[in-house]
Amino acid sequence: MELLKRATTAAEFLYFHLKNPSSHTYYPYNQRKSNLEIYFDNLWWMMRYCEINHFYYLYGLDGKDGRNSDDYLALRTFRRLRDRANLVMEMGGRKANCTCLLRDKFIFGEYLKVLGFPTPEIIALCDRQSIMWLDTQKTEPLESLTQRGRIDVFIKELLGECADGVYSVRVENGKLCLNKRRVTIEELRKTIKDKCIIQERIYQHQKMNELYPHSVNTIRLVTAICGKEIIPLGAIIRMGVKGQCCDNLAAGGVSTPVDLETGRLGKEGLFRPAFGRRTTHHPDTGVAFYNFQIPYFAEAVQMSKKLHCFFYGIHSIGWDIAITKDGPVFIEGNDNWEIPTFQAYDRSFKKKFLAVLPKG
Repeated sequence: MELLKRATTAAEFLYFHLKNPSSHTYYPYNQRKSNLEIYFDNLWWMMRYCEINHFYYLYGLDGKDGRNSDDYLALRTFRRLRDRANLVMEMGGRKANCTCLLRDKFIFGEYLKVLGFPTPEIIALCDRQSIMWLDTQKTEPLESLTQRGRIDVFIKELLGECADGVYSVRVENGKLCLNKRRVTIEELRKTIKDKCIIQERIYQHQKMNELYPHSVNTIRLVTAICGKEIIPLGAIIRMGVKGQCCDNLAAGGVSTPVDLETGRLGKEGLFRPAFGRRTTHHPDTGVAFYNFQIPYFAEAVQMSKKLHCFFYGIHSIGWDIAITKDGPVFIEGNDNWEIPTFQAYDRSFKKKFLAVLPKG
């Protein structure tokens, strides 16, 4: 049954993409392969890696400019290699999984606070019924959220990913707003699904507002342990679009690469395949990406390398970093970061990743 389901999905994917391949290309001005060549490219990928290559067009593999599918890691292969290196730390014949330090947002925030790294303040834990305020360590009904004066926070599910379970909440004069919409406590209660943290909102540097002011535009910076060193592998910046307060690419945001040496942006930004193609300017603000300078970027790189030393049981980490007027602030760390966007910007990223994997 599962095999039939996979075959049906694959057939639908191939039909959809081969029906009008030119409508999916990211590089319409390049000489492109024939429909038959595209068909066999995708068929070979499926046979070889047992997955559909959803990033075929993102990688530009439909063009005849010399791009080779062997230059890109299949997603299943990457995840297997990443997880094998990240999920098990072994010392003295004993094993441990350290990823809860990243995946649990409460543990991550409090760990960084103790270590002295900048991260948004967590003021409470909550669920659908109650709030445990950290300053008093008292558990009160959810209604107490509107009884503490002015509050400007994000509520985030403890184990949420890809912006799922993240809600903007403001309280002023006893009035509650959820994602900029007036709601009641009961409506908020229905929105909350699992245990969450309540985290103070941070405000980004004015220079970052120039790119896009409605979301905190975060840097995704990947670092990896290589022998006794921590090295940066790559960086991108993600921005919201169309008034959204979320910058996540899975929610339709746009990204562009960041030069690790200079902190300047690349020439073009990319959307995920489901949301668009390429752009040289932010679609809302009109700001050109090329050579846009991110403030405090060198500090963000150095702090990430230093912070990774305290996550010694995790081989590679994708840090989500905001830039405020006072410098970098760590929002999250992800052991389960993904590779497609990095590969789309950098054809050598596969080699960089494979080169730092632990031997054996």
